[in-house]
Amino acid sequence: MSAANANKIAVVTKVKGMVEIMPTGKKLFSKLKAGSILADGDKIRTGTSGFAAIIFIDDKSTLKLKGNSEAVITGQRTAASISKKINMDSGTIRATIKKQNSSFVIQTPTSVASVKGTDFWLLTDPDKGDQVIGLEGIVSLKNIDTGQDVDVVQGMSGISTPDGDVGVEETVASSIPTDPSESSEDGPSQFKIYLEGPNGTQKVMVIEYQ
Repeated sequence: MSAANANKIAVVTKVKGMVEIMPTGKKLFSKLKAGSILADGDKIRTGTSGFAAIIFIDDKSTLKLKGNSEAVITGQRTAASISKKINMDSGTIRATIKKQNSSFVIQTPTSVASVKGTDFWLLTDPDKGDQVIGLEGIVSLKNIDTGQDVDVVQGMSGISTPDGDVGVEETVASSIPTDPSESSEDGPSQFKIYLEGPNGTQKVMVIEYQ
């Protein structure tokens, strides 16, 4: 696998409103468009009404960033998979993990959410802390300051505060964010990613998604 291929980890499938990207190694943001290929270390931020959907090219796990969110997308590729880590300063994100053995971590200034085979929302605020809303599967929510952790399952919400407190309670339906992509009437779509093989030959990877 070439160095350029190793850096390609995800594709942007949907963009609404103001969404910007600061590619790894750059110092300025520019407009992010659907169809863009994301590399290890790219930073994405959304405006007040912005929304971005991202799909990882190894297992089709997805990330959805709502308005006023900022996150760095990192991933270490092997031949079989991508070990994914999202560093998130603030905002609201939904992660849908496709494989039970997928390595997927979201880190905020307050907590670390370790995920395997699940669907959940994470809302983070530097002042108030984090809330994880479990939709399916299990999320381990660990407070960085104290090391305390809780398991968040379907129908429950985990809380982790900057003071070090963690807890879990039944989810209030009105607290679940709306997912703009679920109201879309768009049909199935696909992207093609062109990769260069070790002997110089080109390979085409087709990513299909809803």
